[in-house]
Amino acid sequence: MITTPDSTQSYLQEIGRYPLLSPEEEINLARQVKAGNLRAKQRMIECNLRLVVSIAKKHQNRGLPLLDLIQEGNIGLSRAVEKFDLNQGCRFSTYAYWWIWQGITRALHNKTKMIRLPIHLNQLHSKIKRTYFQLNQEYGRQPSLDEVAYAMDIDPTHIQEQLQLSQEVISLDKFVSENQGDTLGELVAKDHSSQKYFENLMNKDELSKLMGHLSERQQFIIGQRFGLEDGQPKTLVEIAKLLDMSREGIRRIEKKAFQQLKKYAQFA
Repeated sequence: MITTPDSTQSYLQEIGRYPLLSPEEEINLARQVKAGNLRAKQRMIECNLRLVVSIAKKHQNRGLPLLDLIQEGNIGLSRAVEKFDLNQGCRFSTYAYWWIWQGITRALHNKTKMIRLPIHLNQLHSKIKRTYFQLNQEYGRQPSLDEVAYAMDIDPTHIQEQLQLSQEVISLDKFVSENQGDTLGELVAKDHSSQKYFENLMNKDELSKLMGHLSERQQFIIGQRFGLEDGQPKTLVEIAKLLDMSREGIRRIEKKAFQQLKKYAQFA
């Protein structure tokens, strides 16, 4: 979809006409939707379009225009309206969050799957990784970029450029690690031959791939637990309400996700 600032602003103004629902209105509409009332379904969707926008904005600059993200989120919203059950004991917006998030992230995943480095660059990237881990085992520490370049008999700048290319789907504004204030963009601007730069760049690249090996539900739970989406970490109980599951069920999924991340990290 081709979008412009004007088209985005026009859409935001349009959905601003729909008022938020009170708890009583929400319950009444949900009952009508269950009874097959299509007008009630449409109104419930319209009155929650702003929720989709708020979630979509958190996923900007990752490969899709905002209106495309909103469109995918709206599909998730429609599905949430169809599936919502008042017996779940939570507000509709809480329940719909998962469906909207799923629609948006799935679209982003499909988009980024189409982004591929040329074959020769992929081969070089794989060779860099193999050399990096071989030297790590040999030295018993993290090798520097210069050491990897020497072992491969290529210019360190060549490795640096390759690593930057491999980061194209990762935002430069993302923090490299929890305990580090530098963003990836700031590290790139620093001394490229430093061990810290090479180590953090590799870790960020690996982290992106590790999360990609989790299921959508696992990604959602890990993201919610650590507040990756909105900076607000949630408890197991809060996530259980979002997904209409038991606390223990969420804990098991979380545990398995961590096991998968750890296992893949060891053999990557």
